[in-house]
Amino acid sequence: MAKVIIFSSLTGISLMLGTAIGALFKINQKMIAAIMAFGSGVMVCALTFGLMEEAFKYGGFDAIIIGFLSGGIVFIAGDYIIHLFGGRHYKKKKSFKPIRQTNGKAIVLGALLDGIPESIALGVSLFAKNGIGVLMVGAIFLSNLPESLSSVDDLEKEGFSKKQIHIMWVIVSIIVIVTTILSYLFLKDLNSNILGIILSFASGAILAMLSDSMIPEAFEEGGYLIGILTILGFLTAFILYKV
Repeated sequence: MAKVIIFSSLTGISLMLGTAIGALFKINQKMIAAIMAFGSGVMVCALTFGLMEEAFKYGGFDAIIIGFLSGGIVFIAGDYIIHLFGGRHYKKKKSFKPIRQTNGKAIVLGALLDGIPESIALGVSLFAKNGIGVLMVGAIFLSNLPESLSSVDDLEKEGFSKKQIHIMWVIVSIIVIVTTILSYLFLKDLNSNILGIILSFASGAILAMLSDSMIPEAFEEGGYLIGILTILGFLTAFILYKV
């Protein structure tokens, strides 16, 4: 249980750390993009060799098909709504024209949309005891950091004080931590087929988040170097998983 508390706390701390860095320093966007790209590669490895394998072990083909597609569709629908209110301001296509160009509150809601399935997946991977939990923590840490960091400027422009911004992200961090712990405590007692659906649902949502949010944003800021960093993230995670 101590391991679960430590790992879940690390994912929450990454959000608070990103907020603190964003409030104190002006970070180069290419550096943020590099972190996101490397984290995306790690996350793809964790999904491929950990979460989906566990989901299949628990529920078989029917569970992973239902869960994976549902998770992806739910995330994309929620992400589109958040984007309309300025929470995903990197998308520039006319068909995705936002109502507001930037909205810090929507970015925070987007972090919850990203964070909850990640936390569920982390909780399940920790009781599965297959070594994927460490990869998930690293990947979530690297995806959370730039998200909270990039929100600070927008929130300040909307009139929020630094204290209010920190409180906002502390609340998100607590939700992420609690979701991970509850997933670890209660999901393991579910019917194996339902568990397979839940785990693949989280996997589908995370993969949709990577393709719809993290990787496009990283490429927008970092260019072709992002592909190399994503590959390096995947390779590093794969080596750590097999060692």
